[in-house]
Amino acid sequence: MKNILLSAAALIAFAAPALAADMSARPITKAPSMVASAGYNWTGFYTASSIGGAWYEVNGTYVLPPPDQHNTDDSTGIYGSHVGIQYQWGNWVLGVEGAYNTLFNGDDWGSSTSQGPDCIASTANRLCQGRVRNYWTVGGKLGMTFGNWMVYGTGGYANGRVQTSTFRTATTPNILNDFTSERHDGWFAGAGVDLFVTKFLYSDLIIGVEYQHVALDTERHFDQLFPVTAPNALTRDVDASVDVIRAKATFKWTPGG
Repeated sequence: MKNILLSAAALIAFAAPALAADMSARPITKAPSMVASAGYNWTGFYTASSIGGAWYEVNGTYVLPPPDQHNTDDSTGIYGSHVGIQYQWGNWVLGVEGAYNTLFNGDDWGSSTSQGPDCIASTANRLCQGRVRNYWTVGGKLGMTFGNWMVYGTGGYANGRVQTSTFRTATTPNILNDFTSERHDGWFAGAGVDLFVTKFLYSDLIIGVEYQHVALDTERHFDQLFPVTAPNALTRDVDASVDVIRAKATFKWTPGG
């Protein structure tokens, strides 16, 4: 055993200088660093279509006493067409988008019955109706990217068509008593998430979901069945709001990397 240890020690002592010389002659290399894969490039011009559900309220207050109300609410489907442009800096995306939205309530109105808190408490046999027919928006968009994903917020100007009507219900069929239709200025705010899916023909296909709240300011509504230039017993001040949840398919026509 002693002879084996002495032989091993002698071998190490003899080999050490040669090993050191060999190591000093070789270049020192570092292990390759981990490089994060590049995410999708969100810069470009795009168009989009959306479909979803909308919940709206139309609230009116009669101008002349007694202080009756003309309040309604309902839910329906909604379809939207969108166009926008955006630019990406690092993980941030800044853009502008415009959209036109149509609610699927052509024959369907929100309604309430009279002598209740929402519809002409002072008069019997009335049916109050209201709806938001359509609206358009234009505003800014700020997003943060995570690879092929982007979360974003939006906000800006809105303008919508609000319509109201009242029926007399003492007879069959009901008789239309008055009808109003006005465009309202307002604002919108929302948030969403998008996912780049694949390249499709000459565009990039992006899918997502979005929530949007639209608030339409108060406007004075005059009866259009018997138009007048001054407030009368049918004139009311009306405001409205819409909340939307929808799926969105985007085609970006400036393909990203």
